[in-house]
Formats: sequence, structure tokens, C-alpha cells
Amino acid sequence: MRSRYAAGLGLLAAPFVAGVVLLVLVPAVVTAAYAFTDYDGFSPARWAGLATIRTVLADPEVRSSLRATGAFLLLALPLRLAGSLGLALLANARGSLAGATRLAVYTPAVVPEPATALVWLWIVNPYYGPLGAVIRLFGGTPGPLLLDPWGARLTIVAVSAFALGEGFLVALAARREVPATLYDAARIEGAGPWAQFRRVTLPLLAPTLALLLARDLLTSMQSALVPTLLLTRGGPLGATKTLPALVYERGFREGELSQGAALALLLLVAGVLLLLLALVLRAVWRRPAGR
Repeated sequence: MRSRYAAGLGLLAAPFVAGVVLLVLVPAVVTAAYAFTDYDGFSPARWAGLATIRTVLADPEVRSSLRATGAFLLLALPLRLAGSLGLALLANARGSLAGATRLAVYTPAVVPEPATALVWLWIVNPYYGPLGAVIRLFGGTPGPLLLDPWGARLTIVAVSAFALGEGFLVALAARREVPATLYDAARIEGAGPWAQFRRVTLPLLAPTLALLLARDLLTSMQSALVPTLLLTRGGPLGATKTLPALVYERGFREGELSQGAALALLLLVAGVLLLLLALVLRAVWRRPAGR
């Protein structure tokens, strides 16, 4: 009976395993191989060893892109994590608005990224956008937000902060796994809402939040790529040219496919290390006390 169940499970999983192999693993291996070549997409690839990676690491534009990436992550990650957790706690309530809250939070995650970028392009328009109208309502003078380095950064961060539907669902599922008896015991001991959050909710959700943080370190940059290309094209002055945007520019606009592959390989290595770190932290947090 178990063998039949395992065979059926394997049959159902086979298309997804094949998709992961063909669409994720094989392209990743090919990209890693191109990172050690000199290749422009037209002439045959020539083996270059570590020369391409050294060229990328010594490029001033790459260092500027690292600074732009760091600024984006420092702003976007706390907003995404706090937003996912806060909205999950709000939607966990059993009131009449819980279903509407879940729908409202998840809807931006299924809207195509180009459509989201165009909506934000209208929002921040200083002449006929709602943001400019609010500024004029309070007596201010709206300026071209996307032409200011920090204005452009904050706009891309805002776009990314709204696309947190998946993290919200994971945080909501983790919150619903917390036994209600723990909150009952905390209330009996006199703990208020903040004490319950700090001593019950946050410690038990910490492993899930660690995984969400590691995931968002990469997915937030990827989800911000299309809005960046449509809203700012990496500007102004490279303020929003994060590493994924630089990978696209080097590989597809400038034809330096080997350099784009080297940058993508660095992103992949960083992502794997962060995932391993998140798994270690999750294991540490889940370990029973005294072991």
C-alpha cells in the first residue's frame, strides 16, 4: 500500500521536478559555466577562467550597484517583513473583515509587475498623480520624484513593499500554528497584548521570519527589477541600479553575457549562503532548551 502511495506521489511530482530541472537547474549550470568565459552571444565562447569574475569585481559600476542594492535592501526588507507579520496578525482575527483583509493583501501579488509599475508611475507623477495632489492640498509644491536619487529609491521600495502576498500567507499560516493555550496561559499570568506578542508570538514565529528574511533578500530584488526598468532605468545617477538590473544591462543591453553571468553567479552564491544561514538559525531556534 505504501509503495503504491509513493509511486502515485512520485508520478504527481514528476512534472514539477522536471520543470525545476529544465527551467532552474540547467539554466543555473549554464550560467555558471558562462561566468568563466568571454562570450558576447554572437562569437563562440572562449574559456577565460577567473578573468571575467576579476573584471566584474574591479568594475566601479559594480561597486556602485552594490551600494544601490544595499540601500534598497536596508529600506525594503524591514518594511516587507514587518508588513507581512503585521498584516498576518491582523488577518488572523476572526472578525468579519478578516477575509477582506486577506484578499486585499494578496491581490497585489497576482497583478502583473508592468501593470503595477505603470500604476506607480501615475501615482508619483507631479502634475496629475494623486501624490502630487495631496502635496498641493497641504500647500506644498510637488517635484519630479523619480529624478531625485532618494525619491527614486523610495518609490521602488514602496512598489516592492506592496508585493508581499506570499510572505503574508506564510506568516499567517505560521501564526495559526501557535497553540491558543499559550495565549490563554499568558493572559492568566497578566500579560497584555504587547507582552503576548513579545514572549509568545515573536519567539515561535522567529524560524519562519528567518526564512522569509532570507527569501526576501533575493526575491525583493527580483520583483523590483521590472518596476526599476520601467520607472527609472536604474537612474538617476545609478541610484536604483541594483545587481539584478545590472545583470540585465550587461547581459542583454550591452551584450556582455559573460559579465552578466558572472554577476548572476555572485547573486546565486550569496542566495545559497543566506538560505543555509536561515536554515541554521531555524534549526537553532527550534532546538528544545537544554539540548
